[in-house]
Order: sequence, then C-alpha cells, then structure tokens
Amino acid sequence: MHDDSEINSETKKTEIIMDYNSNKGGVDTVDKMCSTYSVSRRTRRWQLAIFFQLLNIAGINSQILYNAKHINEAQKFRILFLKELSISLMKPHLEERAEIKALPPDIRLFLSRYKRPQEERLEDEPPAKIRGRCFSCGRQKNRVTTMRCHVCNRSVCKEHANTVITCPECNNDGRHHT
Repeated sequence: MHDDSEINSETKKTEIIMDYNSNKGGVDTVDKMCSTYSVSRRTRRWQLAIFFQLLNIAGINSQILYNAKHINEAQKFRILFLKELSISLMKPHLEERAEIKALPPDIRLFLSRYKRPQEERLEDEPPAKIRGRCFSCGRQKNRVTTMRCHVCNRSVCKEHANTVITCPECNNDGRHHT
C-alpha cells in the first residue's frame, strides 16, 4: 500500500506512520473489549493462550455481525450477548445430557430446563445407554456394561446375562428356544 516514503507536511511524519496512527484505535478497542469479558485462564501452554484469545475475538466478531443483521434488536451489552451465545452453543449438549437418568439430583434439576418435549425428539434417536458395573461380578472383575436386566434394571455383563433367542415364527407361537 505504501511504496514511497512520502512525508506529511504538517506533522513531519511518513504516510505509513500516519495511517498506522489513524487505525490503531481499533486494535486498542478490541484489546479493551477482550480484557473486559475474557474466557482466558492462567496457563503455561501457549497453544491454550492463543485459543483463548481467538475465542475472545470470535465473540466480538460474532456480536458485530449479529448487530449488523439485527439492527432493531441489537445487543448493546456485550455480557448479555456472550451469555446468550454460550448457551446457544451448549444447548444441544445440554439437551442430550438432560435425557440421562443416572445423574446426581442437583445436576438433574439444573438440566431439567433443557429437556426437549417428546414430540421434538428424533424418532430414530436411540435412548442414552447408561453404563454400570455388573451386579453379579461386583468390584472383583470390575466389568462395566450397558446391558440391563428387564425385570430389576440392574447392570449385567454378558457372562451373567441369560439370552433368549427366538425366531419370528416361534416368537409368534409363544415357544422359546435357548
């Protein structure tokens, strides 16, 4: 952009320095905004420091884009926008976690506001499989499984599970082959 060393007659500075000084306010503004509401944490890993800074700048850029598109409902307060942005990014994960039954009561209570109504859930979406230690093996073998007893709902490993295999014809007749 600047190939020559033209000097401004009033300030006696080169055009490069004049352009830099006229635009450096934007960098200072972004730095101030990043430091006001920052996701940065203390770390010794430089990769994380760069990642945190990228998240801060992405938050500023997303608010600028949002305000440009939604002029009537533009967010004036950055903290409110960042909270809404973070919740909207976490919402699919929170909805998925809200379906898990074996969570501590305080976490279940918190996640209850994110439960999806039954009609919104995908029909082909499999239910969440909860892992548990085999009831019969206990801690000795420490076998973790997702299979459950249909009667008492206790976790059971393959060794202790009774499987009933039936063909479609026998299943209709009520006969079972093991």
